[in-house]
Amino acid sequence: MRAAAELEAIIERLPIEISGCAILAGTQRDAFAASYALINPAFKVETFRGYCDPLEVYDYATPTEEISADRIAAMRSLYAETPYVKALTDVYARYGEYTDEVAFFIEQVTGHMIPDFRSALKLGVKALADGIDKKLQDNTLAEKKVNNLKAMKRSLLCAVKLARRYADLAHEQAEKAQPQRRAELELMEAVLRKVPEFGAENLLEAMQSFVLLWQVMCIEQAPNPFAFSVGNADRIFEPYRAMGNVSRDEAAALFKHFLVFFNVGERSWAISQNILISGKDGSGNDLTNEMSYAILDAYYDMNLPQPILSVKLHKGTPMKLYRELGRFFFTPGALTPSLFNDDSLFETLCEHGVDAEDLPDYSVAGCQEPLIMGKDNANTTNSWLNMGKVLELTLTGGASAITGASIGPAISYDAKYILENIRSLFYENLSFFCNKMADAANGASRALALLPVPFLSCFEGGLDTGIDVRDTEEQGTKYNGSGCLIHGLSIVADSFAAIDRFLKDYPEDSEKLIAACKCNFEGYEDLRDYLLACPKFGNNIPEVDREAAEIAAKVSDMVANLKNYLGNPFRPDWSSPSTHLTYGYWVGATPDGRGAREQMGYGIDPLFSTAGSGLGFRTLSTMQLPFSKMNGGCASHFGIDPKYFTAETNEEKGIQFYSRVLKPLFFNEQNEKRAPFYLYVNVTTAETLRMVLAEPKKYAPNGVYIMRIHGTFVNFLDLSPAIQEDIIKRLDPGSTCC
Repeated sequence: MRAAAELEAIIERLPIEISGCAILAGTQRDAFAASYALINPAFKVETFRGYCDPLEVYDYATPTEEISADRIAAMRSLYAETPYVKALTDVYARYGEYTDEVAFFIEQVTGHMIPDFRSALKLGVKALADGIDKKLQDNTLAEKKVNNLKAMKRSLLCAVKLARRYADLAHEQAEKAQPQRRAELELMEAVLRKVPEFGAENLLEAMQSFVLLWQVMCIEQAPNPFAFSVGNADRIFEPYRAMGNVSRDEAAALFKHFLVFFNVGERSWAISQNILISGKDGSGNDLTNEMSYAILDAYYDMNLPQPILSVKLHKGTPMKLYRELGRFFFTPGALTPSLFNDDSLFETLCEHGVDAEDLPDYSVAGCQEPLIMGKDNANTTNSWLNMGKVLELTLTGGASAITGASIGPAISYDAKYILENIRSLFYENLSFFCNKMADAANGASRALALLPVPFLSCFEGGLDTGIDVRDTEEQGTKYNGSGCLIHGLSIVADSFAAIDRFLKDYPEDSEKLIAACKCNFEGYEDLRDYLLACPKFGNNIPEVDREAAEIAAKVSDMVANLKNYLGNPFRPDWSSPSTHLTYGYWVGATPDGRGAREQMGYGIDPLFSTAGSGLGFRTLSTMQLPFSKMNGGCASHFGIDPKYFTAETNEEKGIQFYSRVLKPLFFNEQNEKRAPFYLYVNVTTAETLRMVLAEPKKYAPNGVYIMRIHGTFVNFLDLSPAIQEDIIKRLDPGSTCC
């Protein structure tokens, strides 16, 4: 009730405005602070550990006449004394030994969910509130659920209050507006008097209702409610488009206003908000519709950094969709959608407990994590495991090669024993860190539970369960878990393969290899050249590809055996949203020849410049991995040279892209294993990006050149030099040959 009352007070007092260009009232601008490091030009690899300071947002609050620096400082001091901040600070303090050099990292997951607003769009908020009243007539309800449901009703009605405030403002502006704008504002007012209180009956009403529901959700989550996702927007809005027989062009024009709502701040700080289109139903029928294509048109014309566009694919995806995607992939500086394989993900999610009826409603939280819309709290970024650091500590006996600090268990074996038993020792060490990581992650979740979210809970199963979505004692959503982002697959696989080769060729020199890693190969340059020449994952070399597959399987099982605060499994997520770069900074030299503080491989991908046999061989290596175990997600990036696509039009190149990249990877009939289910691409070359950096006015005259980092579009020109260089490095010519 305190949370609902706080939300209500904000809704009543929040300064609001309606832009002269807007036909949808609402904004999420002030819900975000500019603190998302990876798209901040001031980002530095050497200082980033993670998002562990809940007070950092105040560093980004700009004083104004109304809000002075003293008031900001006072608010910061007040917030620092809250139970939430104290509990979270205590968790980080207790596990600092492991997080300081990022053997693992944990965070309180404020977002990464997909609320299901469809019932509110169809019936209206009033009907949902009336449903709560009926539920409250049950005298057997526990007091906790009664209080929760009352709070949910109060928070729901905040959306009506906000709509009425905007309606009043639209009325005021209409009285002074020119005829055309007056007509727009009068229509806006009429819509706002209807939705979201009552059900929508056309596309404009549905989008307006959705925007206000989203705004209230963001206000409740502020600061930084990033990584919420819309879900399959084409399926959400197609029924309303069809009601009025709205044309593709008209629907696209309206959806552009919807996209503007998601772009806020200097560099689109509303990060990792995902919109999906297309896909299939439970019977395999394609669900691409007219709204799917209208959304593509809007995205292509706007070319904005946010929200992320993702496309679900399957064996029955129409060729028309691939043709339309060609313009995105082959227009320089244009956004490129993330790609998901429904055929593979349906199987994987089903094997991990998702009911068949819910499979078509899987959506993407944040960058690429698959969740069921409105039914799943996966805490997807709750923990981050750095296998590269654990390997380093296994080789050194528990002493950091970076600082000399003792971290975790001390290993007293001699060098020969360590190398000959590197796998068993590594997994034993990894198990220790995983258990500590789970304890810490659960502590962060319990701290966050002190900030209940009654409004969001209404759209995540709370209206049925009467339980807050963040509750760590009772499960409020149908599905629940905790995520673990796993880093360093290729580093560990390549290192194991190199150690095997080294022991075979130089059985008496174990001490030399470990000594070389400890001193970053200084004085051991010949040995480093030898290690770099050993087999590397991503070149279709059976011995190292099998190694990577075995590591992925064993570590996935290890993570899945961890239990979260409700006793549900952690979900293995083999992705690294640029943290392969930042966490690599805290890892010493490794036996694959990688130097100290150098980045690690991205997600499930080979380390840059080590997969030089071509994209075809890299695809064969990738297909060996156990995707059936990666129910938390996985990430892979292809940097593709456009010169290998020779068709005359971008649409025809889209078909070539399907036949040369997607069909072999996602829908390969000769692949007897589970196919990969996620891919993002950058279709460009390192030379092109260096020209863009050298002459931005020539190659990006409007100041925007869109590229991808993980599941996020970014303006390449706004990134820090470290992130720019990482993107360029992974456009490796050898690994993108067709």
